[in-house]
Amino acid sequence: MKIAFILDQPWDSALTDYAFKIYRLASREHITKVFCLEDSFISRKVDGASFIKALRNKNPLKTLAAFFHLYKKLKEFEPNIVVTIWGDATFLSCLLKKNLNFKLIRIFGVQGRLKTPKGCIDRIILPCQYLRDYIHADFKDIIVLRSFVDIEKFRFSKEGRKRIRKVFGLSGKIVFGAVGRLDKVKGYKLLIEAFAKANIENSVLFIVGEEKGIKKAELVEITHKFNLSNVIILTNRRNDITDIMSAFDIGVISSINSEVIPRVLFEFLSVGLTVVSTDIGCLKEIAKENGLIAIKPSAKELAPALFETAKNLKNLDRIEFSEKALKYKLYLPPNLFNI
Repeated sequence: MKIAFILDQPWDSALTDYAFKIYRLASREHITKVFCLEDSFISRKVDGASFIKALRNKNPLKTLAAFFHLYKKLKEFEPNIVVTIWGDATFLSCLLKKNLNFKLIRIFGVQGRLKTPKGCIDRIILPCQYLRDYIHADFKDIIVLRSFVDIEKFRFSKEGRKRIRKVFGLSGKIVFGAVGRLDKVKGYKLLIEAFAKANIENSVLFIVGEEKGIKKAELVEITHKFNLSNVIILTNRRNDITDIMSAFDIGVISSINSEVIPRVLFEFLSVGLTVVSTDIGCLKEIAKENGLIAIKPSAKELAPALFETAKNLKNLDRIEFSEKALKYKLYLPPNLFNI
């Protein structure tokens, strides 16, 4: 079977990563091709990707040009299946599917109503049950695939833990860790306030993320406000993230919005961490499945959850949590592309 993946997001989003993993698995058994933007995140990950023009344009003439360019590319490849992740690519593919005789699959990973012409999409892939509420009840062909985690990459490293804790002076500390871009939706301001309220003896909050929606300086200012400068570590995105996670004792996800593809939660589990998270998006669903704490996104509720988890730290088993991640490992059901 020939499958075309239109991955037209320019940046490294959870949705793009999720779709890329599906593509990578599909490539083991099918003839596949990625259609993406030149100089995009995905273009640097896929050898032999085919570049398309930006499908999202305010200028209708540019949209029309992009449409015909996409038509030409797909016609050359002659796919049996086209997989999309964004609405623009989905809509334009709808216009082409009858002429080019392919089936259309939408990977839906946004928190918003799915809008598409009736009869356009043949199958929808969701990362969690929560997103079913955003799809019209008449649509029945839905497959839920949990966010995939590379359990070989995200595996607890004893040596990595030892190295990171030495480098950052974490010996003997209870380390709460958070990983993700510095953005308002990630709730880091809320997390810092909750950490201050929890007032856990001999503890450190370690935040890893690159600046996106908010600046690192804004978070530093909050640490000064709560007199936490000596117990909060802020660092940019790193290549040794598995070692960093191994150095944590408790993973924390403090998001206040989105989180429909909570890849960090699965990575925390795979490394063997217990996790405290807010109940946003798919987080509550996954937390409930694994006996984790998911609370409302407020410092008042997050603080006692942090405190109680730290108090019970000795009773937590890394192997147990790591085994829970096995059900989220890289895997595709054999009938995924049988439409």
